[in-house]
Amino acid sequence: MLCPSCRCVAPGGGSCPQCGEQVPERESFSGQGGRYLLVLLSVSIVFFAVFALFGGFRALVRRLHSPGWICLYIGMSLTPLGVGLHYWFMLREEEVVVTDEYIERRSRWGDESLAWSDVQQFRHRPILFAQARLGPIARLSRFFGERGWPRTPYELLGPPSPSGTPSCMRLEPGTIDDMRWLLCLIEERVGPPVSG
Repeated sequence: MLCPSCRCVAPGGGSCPQCGEQVPERESFSGQGGRYLLVLLSVSIVFFAVFALFGGFRALVRRLHSPGWICLYIGMSLTPLGVGLHYWFMLREEEVVVTDEYIERRSRWGDESLAWSDVQQFRHRPILFAQARLGPIARLSRFFGERGWPRTPYELLGPPSPSGTPSCMRLEPGTIDDMRWLLCLIEERVGPPVSG
């Protein structure tokens, strides 16, 4: 594991040899569903505020009595909220756990676990945002998340399954909080990623 303050390599649960702080036995990373919900709820509130400021509140109430304005208001105010709720439901169970022995991922796409000794390759593969599991909305994590987030998914390849294809744990941008720290922990165990 890595010490969170000085990034020195140390066994999980022990003290860091450089700064003396406790190194966690396990690191847990949650999904970004809450962030998408918060951003898209903010967009809904902004749309409502624009409607409220547009022509004053009384004029707004008079205009909203016509069916066209009601549909426009509902569409512009509730659609971002609905999209945010969709992604919150999609990512609320997402979790990646890293220890000295293994990496484990729990998600709606299936649970995966790989022992570090079974990891055969760590690679990153450029894809379009539209090809990601989340689709184009993954771009929001780049704009509203940390600066310098990776634009490509990372894959940990493990031993072949009975069908002969290698097991693959895929970590995509926009699905996991604090992706840069997660990548640092993975690189400490298996080395830097290769292009693939």
